[in-house]
Amino acid sequence: MKIFFTFILLIFYTISYSQLKIPKGFKELKESPANGRKVEKAVLDFDGDSINDVAMVVVNENEFSNYRFLIYLSSLKKQFEVNLNNTDFSIYPIQLKINKKTIQFGYFEDGTATFIRIIKIRYNPKLKKMQVIGYDTGYKSLPTVYIDKSYNLLTGQYIVKKTKINGDTERKISEHSGHIVFFKNKVFIEDLSAEMFEKLDEVGSEYEK
Repeated sequence: MKIFFTFILLIFYTISYSQLKIPKGFKELKESPANGRKVEKAVLDFDGDSINDVAMVVVNENEFSNYRFLIYLSSLKKQFEVNLNNTDFSIYPIQLKINKKTIQFGYFEDGTATFIRIIKIRYNPKLKKMQVIGYDTGYKSLPTVYIDKSYNLLTGQYIVKKTKINGDTERKISEHSGHIVFFKNKVFIEDLSAEMFEKLDEVGSEYEK
């Protein structure tokens, strides 16, 4: 009986994974250009239909710094793609992370600001859509000033933390919080474009100066 169930699960995994199609000219990213560590695909039942879904980051084999995030949902029989190249700078994707049924992906952006962008998504069974539930950014605004921002799109709450470094050890940290309902429960994976990223970057910007 155990062998039978193992066989069935293997079939489910194979069917689900086989549906994810890597775009022409791309290949699965195996190593992060940001930290040199191994990058693995995420395999999990994100949509609750007892069939494993697959998410991965792919890289263009012929173009420099051209990356996409892909995820296939078996219940919808649909693949979603997010273009990670939304600036004129080179980007460096990091490892995918899974926490329960939330998947996190992101990247560093080239330049002196050491900008990082992290996106958290989760399947919404009522709407049958992959919803953006969290958006985090971090960057160096000045040589000795760091900004970290976290926006919860389920509650509308955001936190902006500013760290000022004086010398080697002294740090002054100030935090500000706010509430913006404009994007609350309204952003989904298909909305993730350069324009949407710019709008989300503006949340809490009044506390970054």
